[in-house]
Amino acid sequence: MPKRYFDEIQIGEEHETPGVTITDWHVMQFAGLSMDFFELHTNEEFAKQTQFGRRVAHGLMGLAITDGLKNRSEFQTHAIASLHWSWDFVGPIFIGDTVKARIRVADKRPSASKPDRGVVTLEIELINQDGNTVQKGQNRLMVERGKVSNAGQT
Repeated sequence: MPKRYFDEIQIGEEHETPGVTITDWHVMQFAGLSMDFFELHTNEEFAKQTQFGRRVAHGLMGLAITDGLKNRSEFQTHAIASLHWSWDFVGPIFIGDTVKARIRVADKRPSASKPDRGVVTLEIELINQDGNTVQKGQNRLMVERGKVSNAGQT
């Protein structure tokens, strides 16, 4: 699907991303990148003694994967920047889980200071293979409006 400009995006539209199966490789690579080697993520024997009974992926890894999945979905935009994330960690993501994101356009508004841009607010849920929401929140994006004529219209 081609990338869309601000004026082509509709409030209420919904998209679902492809899924990705979380592996030990993902968790260990994220541990190295983030320097978060907490044993709940990296030590199976330690994790067996916790309320989860097994290793859990990093919460921030779930957020990072959500952002990547969003960029692989049909919801492709001429995004300039991610302006804000508001994110809740609802449940664990385990190694072996397959997660996907559900995206809904919650709001959009033209930029007050830059006529060539708009702000789009997305509501996003990260869902596992059982249909359980494991993370959810909002992401605000700055999106190009496309070519603006002299009258300020696209």
